[in-house]
Amino acid sequence: MIKAAIFDMDGLLIDSERIIMQACIHAAQAVGIRYTQDEYAALIGRAGPDSTRLMKAQLGGEDAFNQVMQGLDAQLALRNHAFPLKTGALKLLQHYQRSHVVCCVASSSSIHHISHRLQQAGVSEYFSHFTSGQEVARGKPDPDIYLLALEKLGLTAEACVVFEDSEVGARAAISAGLKVVVVPDLVQPSEYVREQAHYVLESLSHWLVMQH
Repeated sequence: MIKAAIFDMDGLLIDSERIIMQACIHAAQAVGIRYTQDEYAALIGRAGPDSTRLMKAQLGGEDAFNQVMQGLDAQLALRNHAFPLKTGALKLLQHYQRSHVVCCVASSSSIHHISHRLQQAGVSEYFSHFTSGQEVARGKPDPDIYLLALEKLGLTAEACVVFEDSEVGARAAISAGLKVVVVPDLVQPSEYVREQAHYVLESLSHWLVMQH
């Protein structure tokens, strides 16, 4: 019997990755840098310091990185950092609330971004707590964030299910000994993740149907 559900946020609960990716590409173009979807895909799911280090290398240094970040922030500010929910997210959270399954978030994003984006999406009330990549020494794909989430829940891995969209996130959950349901967003999972995952599904709605 599942007692808790642990959710990634960006690309899983909220449809942010695609919007941020396009904004990054446009911000890079504005300063004369070609930035691709494949390059952005390498950042998905990683903690802030890891993604920053990788993106600086991709863009050619700190100055270029800072210019692109300024352009990205300006574009996101226009939409007030509001992102739509992914298909099936709200109904699944409502189902778990009715079923008395505790829900929490384990995201590589900062606590500020987690809180703000989930409030903007109108679903923050469904979660007992958040675990951020800022709280652990090693980000995804290391298991630390999920081990900390389990510690906060006071539960064993066997009592929980994780929902992830990214390769690094799924690998982190698998390394922590958790059952992971993968709902790919921008990038399809590797064969390893497909073999190790509990399920790989097209949307959270598919999981909800399976619960009935």
